[in-house]
Amino acid sequence: MLAVLIVDDEFEIREGLRKRFPWDEYGIQQVLTADDGISALEIARNDKPELIVTDIKMTRMSGLEFLHALFKDDSDYKPQSIVISGYDDFTLVKQALQIGVMDYILKPINLDELKLVVSKTTDFIYRKRLESQTEAQLHSHANFAIQKMREELLRELLKHECDSYWETRRRHRLHTLGLEWMLEGEMMLFIIEADDLRAIERQDIREKELIQFGIGNVVQQTLEEEYPYKFAVCMDHLSRLVVVLACTRPEQSELAEGIAILCLQRVNQFVKVQASAGMRSASGGLNQLREMFNEAAFALEQKAAYGGNRLFTDKSADEDEEQVRLSMKEPAEVIDLIKYGSDKDISAALIGFEDMVKSWHLTHIRDIQQQLFEWLYEVIHRVASLGISGKMKADNPIAIWEQLEQYDTLQSLRDLTERYLLDMAAVYRNQPAGISQIVSEAEKLIQRDYAENLSLQSVADSVHVTSVWLSKLFRKEKGVTFLEYLTAVRMENAKEMLGDVKYKVYQISYQVGYKDPVHFSKLFKRQVGCTPKEYRRQKGIAED
Repeated sequence: MLAVLIVDDEFEIREGLRKRFPWDEYGIQQVLTADDGISALEIARNDKPELIVTDIKMTRMSGLEFLHALFKDDSDYKPQSIVISGYDDFTLVKQALQIGVMDYILKPINLDELKLVVSKTTDFIYRKRLESQTEAQLHSHANFAIQKMREELLRELLKHECDSYWETRRRHRLHTLGLEWMLEGEMMLFIIEADDLRAIERQDIREKELIQFGIGNVVQQTLEEEYPYKFAVCMDHLSRLVVVLACTRPEQSELAEGIAILCLQRVNQFVKVQASAGMRSASGGLNQLREMFNEAAFALEQKAAYGGNRLFTDKSADEDEEQVRLSMKEPAEVIDLIKYGSDKDISAALIGFEDMVKSWHLTHIRDIQQQLFEWLYEVIHRVASLGISGKMKADNPIAIWEQLEQYDTLQSLRDLTERYLLDMAAVYRNQPAGISQIVSEAEKLIQRDYAENLSLQSVADSVHVTSVWLSKLFRKEKGVTFLEYLTAVRMENAKEMLGDVKYKVYQISYQVGYKDPVHFSKLFKRQVGCTPKEYRRQKGIAED
């Protein structure tokens, strides 16, 4: 459907053209009118008709001035135009043709002549529209093909080591596909995938494909909106989404980690699934891209032990956990701090004392003292239930209240609270069943169920402690992280099974808790120093 704008300062001509000419025969469904160039300019800019028929000579603003003003606008709107002139206006007609007017007709207007001119002009409009649509389709197909070639090149970069032949060919392809920025500086890389995707695949392969498509769309849009630098995206051989970010300055590295976390949040929000990401914390150049990919993939595997829906880096997941400061708001959250924390841990946790008090939204010191008494008494009551009632200085509630009444500043109340917590912790440490028993129970569970899908959280739940404190206790008691201990147990069992030729490497991988034999082999090499097959050869065992 087309629209036409008729511009003439003579009412009879303007209305005659609007009513008597069969515009609909030429696909024109909307007929607009204006009585001079000024009003025509406003209508044209607002309604954008495809065809303009205008008189050259008019009051206030001539048709030529109107077209000049319209054509010089910096926009994609370029209508076709026909001018109406008298016999003595041919100089003006020439000027009109020079600025891009399609044709002209002379007064008095002959309808048959006007039909020929309108027919020619609308045919031209339809032809240009078709050409534009065809060009847009070709451009879309070309962009699609280029994007596929970029993804294929990225997969090759992630998979193969570089050599001299590959270097020259790689540079040429990167330039050809608009990825030359990857040759020029540092990059960051992260891998993102939906959690438990294999379980989803077994239930419905189409659901898996929809989820992967949704994650790709969300990540692409997030990068376009939030990352103002170059980036590239592809799927790896395991159908995980790999994102490479240009990162030439320190602030870009910090932004890259935030972008990865934001992508996970938006996947949760819009795709309605949980997802995890793995990232190497240090940037690197193109020659390090494969190494960065492998380290990001290894970091991502930590979700098997620590649970998903978060960003993992090549730093220890336990170190990440230890950065979590326990909240002081609820008494229940302070119990593990008393049971397993050091004096230093307790003092550090009390940094949040002021925030806790502010969260109560109390202004009078008497009210704050009352609320603190209730909070502290609840903590004392729960600690007493551990079997140490009567051994603490804080057993007497009346004495506690009398002490709290003596202090009227947050700092003094905080110091008093710290003394109570330290006293309770000291008494608990003298109990026969303490930290070592927790770690011992966790060890037994790992030794028994190492082949299962164990995680820090699942083991912590089994030994009745928070995952944060199980992580801390493992490092303190065993000198290694939870994941390092679990991996060591699995690898020792793997080495024992490798001594029996009846087991294939992929079978051993499954039986020690790794569903991906490739990852198992990489982890085995990192832990033992050689691949499982090399280990067998060193032991003089030939594999069929």
